[in-house]
Amino acid sequence: MAVNGTNNSEDSTFTAKTKRRALDVLAYGQRQVDHVVSPAARQKALDSASTFASKRPLFSFLITAQLLTALLPLLLFATFVLSAIFVAIFSALGFVLFWTGVALLFLVPTLFFTAGLAVLVWLWAVGTYIIIRAVYSKLPAGLRGTNPEQQHGFFHPSKHTNGFDFDDAVDAETAEVRE
Repeated sequence: MAVNGTNNSEDSTFTAKTKRRALDVLAYGQRQVDHVVSPAARQKALDSASTFASKRPLFSFLITAQLLTALLPLLLFATFVLSAIFVAIFSALGFVLFWTGVALLFLVPTLFFTAGLAVLVWLWAVGTYIIIRAVYSKLPAGLRGTNPEQQHGFFHPSKHTNGFDFDDAVDAETAEVRE
């Protein structure tokens, strides 16, 4: 019986599973490295490094010591920079979205106000047009300036009715512009 109430078969099964899992992870890592650097190129680099280390052992040890001691600070710095960029991007995004929401709180009521104002201006223009047309139609023909030979008034009487015909007015203005 093993320590902590487990037997050897459970320990060996756990150990075997752990070893198998570690080998799977190692094989996966090897495949990923093979995608980036081919095995032939990797072997050539290892042979070149080995030859350099054999020819200049002190210099190669200095380079190796520099790389190993600088690796942790470089990785920490790279992690810091990437996290700072990540935080800055998402902070800026949050800042922009927040102030866009605040601006929308002013924009939407302003658009409702201006749309209502535009409707009021349109109603005023239509009402003014209707009133002027009614007053104009009540004027005597001499004051209206509507000689049958010459139609230069703002409102031209319709040929078909006693009221204003927009199509006739457009045709008359178009003919006048062409002259």
